[in-house]
Amino acid sequence: MASIPIQGFAQVELDVPELSIQTQSYLHNPDAGTYLYRNAKVEWEEISVESTEILYHPGKNKLTAKGYVRVTEGEVIAVMDELEINIKDGTGVFRGAIFYDASSKAYMTAKEVHRLDKGEYVAKTCTFTTCNPKSPAWKVTGSEVKYYAQNFSSSSSSTLRVGGVPVFYFPYLAWPTVKRRQSGFLPPEYLLVRSSLKKFDLGYRIGIPYFWNIDQEQDLTFTYDWVELRGPGFSLDYQYAWKEGMRGEIKFQQFFERDPRSPVNESGSLSPQEIESSELKPQRFKFEFNHNQQLDGQSRLITSALVYSDSQFQKEYELIESPDPNTAQQFSVNINRQFSKGSVTFSATQTRIFSELAILNRKIDLTQIQYLPAFSFQFSDTLWRSEKSTLTSSLSGSAVRYFRVKGYNGEGVNVTPRLNFQFPLFQHYNVSLEVGEKISSYKVRDSDVPGSEDAYGFNILDGKAEINTTLSRNFKTDSGIYSRFKHLIKPRLQYEYIEDVLQISDSGVPFGGTISTRRLATLRIENVLLVKRRFFERRIKLTSLSLDRMRRNQLDPVLIRKLEQILGQELGSEKLFIEKLDRLFGGELSAQQIDSILGYAEKGVIPMLNSQAGVQTREGKSRNLANLNFVQHYDFFKKDPYFQPVGPSVKGNETDSNQPLLPLRTILNFRPGSTFSINLFNRYHHQKRRVVEYSLEVSVGLSAHNKASVNFRNNEEAYQTPFGNDVAAANTFGFSNSFEASDELAFGFSGTVNLDADSYTFRRRLSSSAFTLDYRPECWDIRLALTEDVGITESNSGLEQEYIDRTLYAYINLGGISIPEQILPDME
Repeated sequence: MASIPIQGFAQVELDVPELSIQTQSYLHNPDAGTYLYRNAKVEWEEISVESTEILYHPGKNKLTAKGYVRVTEGEVIAVMDELEINIKDGTGVFRGAIFYDASSKAYMTAKEVHRLDKGEYVAKTCTFTTCNPKSPAWKVTGSEVKYYAQNFSSSSSSTLRVGGVPVFYFPYLAWPTVKRRQSGFLPPEYLLVRSSLKKFDLGYRIGIPYFWNIDQEQDLTFTYDWVELRGPGFSLDYQYAWKEGMRGEIKFQQFFERDPRSPVNESGSLSPQEIESSELKPQRFKFEFNHNQQLDGQSRLITSALVYSDSQFQKEYELIESPDPNTAQQFSVNINRQFSKGSVTFSATQTRIFSELAILNRKIDLTQIQYLPAFSFQFSDTLWRSEKSTLTSSLSGSAVRYFRVKGYNGEGVNVTPRLNFQFPLFQHYNVSLEVGEKISSYKVRDSDVPGSEDAYGFNILDGKAEINTTLSRNFKTDSGIYSRFKHLIKPRLQYEYIEDVLQISDSGVPFGGTISTRRLATLRIENVLLVKRRFFERRIKLTSLSLDRMRRNQLDPVLIRKLEQILGQELGSEKLFIEKLDRLFGGELSAQQIDSILGYAEKGVIPMLNSQAGVQTREGKSRNLANLNFVQHYDFFKKDPYFQPVGPSVKGNETDSNQPLLPLRTILNFRPGSTFSINLFNRYHHQKRRVVEYSLEVSVGLSAHNKASVNFRNNEEAYQTPFGNDVAAANTFGFSNSFEASDELAFGFSGTVNLDADSYTFRRRLSSSAFTLDYRPECWDIRLALTEDVGITESNSGLEQEYIDRTLYAYINLGGISIPEQILPDME
């Protein structure tokens, strides 16, 4: 018997792996042919066994261990009471074991675990969790668990327990991973949706998904849903990629609601008497199809279909607050072919939109336009180039057959050729001239009105001109945070012209009148302030202690002797130190050697701002610190108070018809750092001699997770810009905050305060708000979200009514396992 620590190797047969044995003592029994090792560690291939007592039988290739046993295999670590393993084929039995997989951060405890092969285990009477196995917040208990390290695990006769309480029973449960897909039940989905409006109140929603791995090219996920206040449902999600360059999916979802709907509250503009009793329990479903396929190196086919059973499905079951569009049906097919200088596209679309958000009113907006079919193209080319001058051309257009269920249908073509010329002027100015013409022709008819055939077509010339320049000045400072400033002033004078063309049909009906005439001059003055940050370098030198550490770590003695030549020399920055090394070694040092030397060098401290004299500095990259822009429009049409266009009305109503000088817009953006910004906007009305609209937003943050913002906006009256954008009147104050108290806990809140609350039915200052709470301990997380909004609905008398919608969302995720197709409200 030996009583001193030894290390050795053992190999009996050539096909048996060589063992590496470390032990404090061992006992050899010649009669039994065994070796008993105490406080030992045995290693072979990728397996390591440590125990207070290990018995090895070379003749049977059998290794047994008792007491405290620890096994390591790759990223799997297991501790157990007893071990038996065949070192030749790798099979074995672990008793009283606790497994930990570092790759998935999962624990498995079992009375008995059988090792089948490398990374493959079967456990009997066991539990699975990602929590501390001694006091898990949740766990899955099963009669048998098959565990494949870094691939997947599956369990039969399983029960999910949360806080020790059984929640679900599964005859079979599986957790597939990215490396290997496996059919089986996926983790359940949990969602709680409580609303103050009964028609949007779901209660708790539980989904149990089953994943079927059909083959490498296709799979199917079936989910059984139970909605507390509605009833059962299911969903199918089939995904395929039958060949390279092709992918697609087919989804179907349906709910079987047990209770009838209220015709008084959910008929919208319809009278409750118009709703038949058979319609009070409508079908609730969604169908979706998407297919994307590459036909050849230049062509691609994209098709899609989307069908909703009713106008409230998106809001109730997909948590889309304001569906836009509120789709009833949408079908499209698109074939695109790319060329070196452009592309052509054949497409056909059909879209039907619900007329309002009311489940019992299934009426469709019959005036919605369908495009069946359409051909479009776009091409561009550079005709001439000389130094900074370029002349380019482009040609785009389409041919379309459009259809309405109610109203005029027709077909038409439009082509838009365009030229663009850019050139310098007097070396300091840049000029851009663009001219184009939209040529269109349409034939229309109303199938419900005999003799309604009509036609229209028009050519509309448009042009843009711009002259701009850039003035700049640099400033340099010897102290402070910034070393350089660059102020850029970019004045731009622009003119936009759209021809005034009569846009009516042969019979005098105004068809297609969407292009308004425009003669608008714009002066823009853009101020940009660029800065370069000053970074203070730490002094660096090699000391005797640095060289001693190099010697202890056995660095090249020749290199150390050469470094003694710069011993004690203090250099102002790391850059100067590296330059010194290059001169000393003639540029022969590798990047790895330089990094190693830097690791041993002594570095000084960064000086305070008030003690910067003689300190080595370097400049950072240039970045934008602030922008201050002024935009002044001048509408030539408003010079003549009696002007009346022959085509559509001129857009824009910011001033009266005899006041061509539109309000001056001022926009300020100030960003001194990535976590702080100020944005200011105001609109000064020259005739009223005061600011009529202004807004301010301030954002501040200590980190990406801890940030806050406030904003204020005041606009006296609604208006339309010269480009047709409608801006509503407002007097609001908004706020938001997100705060991460710890790695486990975070919360946030946001809201909008209406400062003119007397204009609303409820006279509420707080028009919308949201509060979120995220709790993320090590093995699970929960998110709570409480929202409150003032909404508008239409009564059966046709009048709009306000209502308050309060909704509570709760989402639970066990073990950090992402749940597929999990529906969550957007709180950003």
